[in-house]
Amino acid sequence: MGGSDEPAKQLKLIDAIQRLGVSYHFESEIDDALKNHVVNFNASFAKCNEINDDYYDDNNLNMVPLRFRLLRQQGHHVSCDVFNKFKDSEGKGNESIINDTQGLLSLYESAHLRVHEEDILDEAVEFTTAHLEQMLNSLSHKNKPLASQVAYALNLPSHMGLRRLDAKHYIPIYQQENSHSETLLKLAKLDFNILQKDHQRELSDITR
Repeated sequence: MGGSDEPAKQLKLIDAIQRLGVSYHFESEIDDALKNHVVNFNASFAKCNEINDDYYDDNNLNMVPLRFRLLRQQGHHVSCDVFNKFKDSEGKGNESIINDTQGLLSLYESAHLRVHEEDILDEAVEFTTAHLEQMLNSLSHKNKPLASQVAYALNLPSHMGLRRLDAKHYIPIYQQENSHSETLLKLAKLDFNILQKDHQRELSDITR
């Protein structure tokens, strides 16, 4: 976990580990890694009064929401002001981002971690939901794995799901990603099969 040189790659790895349902094997490593991201996040904010430094690509619609979601899921306080850069001069969602499906999906999932009076995240949920729903039909013909992710998320955002069901859905999607880790994929499949057999055994014992 600590060997990743690039923060963005580390965040993507943590996200994959969690979606694949194997994060419980790496709890301390994930916690330590995200604490480092919080330090850099807060240091940047204090220095510039906005999140914009060389440590992250902070105009990346995929990575900004991903970092926000992972940190909030871990219980860290991070400001939703980081999303102001994706609004236009009228305070609405910038139309320039509507063709970035992966970015919209990332923003959609992150916005569901809103708390009371975070209006920008309320608006982000409405904005991303509308655009993701509109593009879903055409997306199913162009990129089926991404279309599957979008449809699944619209039904149930990632942090609200059940770990085993989410993993079952995500494993074949992850397998089709060009950048996937074969080692991590094998671990996820093995872990899923072992736990499934354990649950079947427990159910068999109960129904005897």
